Amino acid sequence: MNVIQWRKELGRARHHAQRRARQTTGDSTTIAEIARAAGVAVGTVYLYFQSKHDILLDVCLALNEEVAQAIRSPANLELPIRQVPRAIIEATFRISRANLRFMGYFQIETQSPAELQRMRDSKCQIADSIDAFFQLAISQGRLPPFDTAVYAELLNDLVSATLQQCFAIERGEREAFFREGVIEFIERLFFGPPLAIGGSTRAESPAT
Repeated sequence: MNVIQWRKELGRARHHAQRRARQTTGDSTTIAEIARAAGVAVGTVYLYFQSKHDILLDVCLALNEEVAQAIRSPANLELPIRQVPRAIIEATFRISRANLRFMGYFQIETQSPAELQRMRDSKCQIADSIDAFFQLAISQGRLPPFDTAVYAELLNDLVSATLQQCFAIERGEREAFFREGVIEFIERLFFGPPLAIGGSTRAESPAT
């Protein structure tokens, strides 16, 4: 079991422990319950984490790590440039859907300056991965020059907020709406056409 799998297992164990306790308010699940639900010794949990909050923080960091890895996939470099936005966004949504039970921790509140820095570094690895792709595409003549760092950070914020709304809040009920909306936005941003020309092909929201 690798680190990411271990993090997920502990997050899953905590989820099951809460369900067994039938909690409706508060957060009184103990490390012992988490360990029991995971089938490991309490001491084993403490080898990696000092508290329940540390477990949730690590789950969030693991999710960011998976997204960054998807962006850095060599397969993206082999695609025609116009196919890359869809490939990356679809991969990101697949990761989020597969980790739906953990998405509530995707925007966990930090409790110290050290944790805040870890979270910033985690989010930066996603932006840095986007930035690196942009720079490589420009060097290959696949995109015109632009401020890659600014675009990478803004796109990271956009997608992060969209994933939070789609999966943490709405539990994936309008996944197609959010996924196709983000893809269309990015494609129009880089390739056009402007909104004044041509119609939208995005899936309509059930609410409209």
